[in-house]
Amino acid sequence: MNGEMLRKRWLLTGTAVLALSSMTLPASAGQRALSDFTSQQGAWCAVFNDEGIDCAASHYGPCADDEIRFTFPQFWVDPKTGFTAQIDTLGQGGDFGTTVDGSVSESARPDGFAEVKVVLHSGNAPMRARDVDRKPLFGYGRPEPTLGDAVAQIKFTNTAPGAPLPDINQLFSCAEPGQALETFSIRARASGPLREAFGLPEGSPGRLEVTQTGLLGTAALVDPHSRLAVDAYPAEHVIIRATGN
Repeated sequence: MNGEMLRKRWLLTGTAVLALSSMTLPASAGQRALSDFTSQQGAWCAVFNDEGIDCAASHYGPCADDEIRFTFPQFWVDPKTGFTAQIDTLGQGGDFGTTVDGSVSESARPDGFAEVKVVLHSGNAPMRARDVDRKPLFGYGRPEPTLGDAVAQIKFTNTAPGAPLPDINQLFSCAEPGQALETFSIRARASGPLREAFGLPEGSPGRLEVTQTGLLGTAALVDPHSRLAVDAYPAEHVIIRATGN
């Protein structure tokens, strides 16, 4: 899948609200602080030109007025139904009691680069879903969003062991030499209100379940005519169902 198709898949929009924090070195061999990753999400400023993102001009640090700071990926699509789920995994959209824990493991590669695996466990993460026409199907936003739980798993290569970890949007759009996003998957679920467009009375009890598995690194290596080469996400499910009274 090319960059433009992946960009549409993720629908990366919005401005991150995470404050920049100081980078830290790994706490022990093979293990890094989770904040080494989470503090970088929303830290990269994208600069655009007539052809798209200008990787040479984009940077980490304060953004100018005409530069864009992206959130951690929030939008996930089910191509069969056209349903789109919005999952604020890091709670970047406001203070709603979202909790994030997990782990970051790092190992040196023979080529001098590093392989990094990130696991994120989110509780009370704001979630909602819409249909292909953007009509709301599940959940509410502000001021009292519908909350659920999510687990995200990410694997990528980085420039060197101990090097600063990247904003996922920089990794995706402007990877540096030695950087590559290999896998990105998320599992999420929430119980909450169904919306009128779902076909039941507004506020009927419902359930949202999301499964997305991206094998980005593998897709780049397989037969270009295979299904995985065409679509690097072999599992893309956004399921909404009524749960009764």
